[in-house]
Amino acid sequence: MNKKAMGVGQVFVFIVAALTFSLIMIFGYKAISGFIASGEQVEFVQFKNNLEGGVQKIYTEYGSVRLEKLRMPGKYTQICFIDLDYSKEAIKKELAGLCEKDQVACTVWEDALNTKEVSGYDSVDENVFLKPSAVVKLKIGRISLVSENGDAQGYLCMPINNGFFSVMLEGKGDHTELSKVK
Repeated sequence: MNKKAMGVGQVFVFIVAALTFSLIMIFGYKAISGFIASGEQVEFVQFKNNLEGGVQKIYTEYGSVRLEKLRMPGKYTQICFIDLDYSKEAIKKELAGLCEKDQVACTVWEDALNTKEVSGYDSVDENVFLKPSAVVKLKIGRISLVSENGDAQGYLCMPINNGFFSVMLEGKGDHTELSKVK
């Protein structure tokens, strides 16, 4: 009878140990997932602040040029900028090209084009778009965009490789000009 009680006691100990191990694994997984999510949020906020700060810092320094290499969470694969002050006729010509690259940016640019009360920079709440979409809207200030051959363009989309992308910033006095790094 004593040996039977010992066997039942051991089974009970194993059940308690298994339950304890399971609870530790579940709570540990949740804690680690929370830390990873918080880390990505911090990384995104740092990216946002660095991009906004770089654009706002240089725009009054007419003629100054700066290369910005920015880091962001690895889940993003593309970044697109749109010039909200670009001419309406030119937007109509370039809209189809942007729609192929980023549908959200295309919709916002089209909304800016069709807004009658306010036009240009003040017409919408964002001018930077990420793929997949960011949880917050990004509006980094007045920007103009230049193609690789130096021509003005209304949008600029660049791939993000391993969480990094580079952009050339040039101060224009009242806005910042952005271009791809050659």
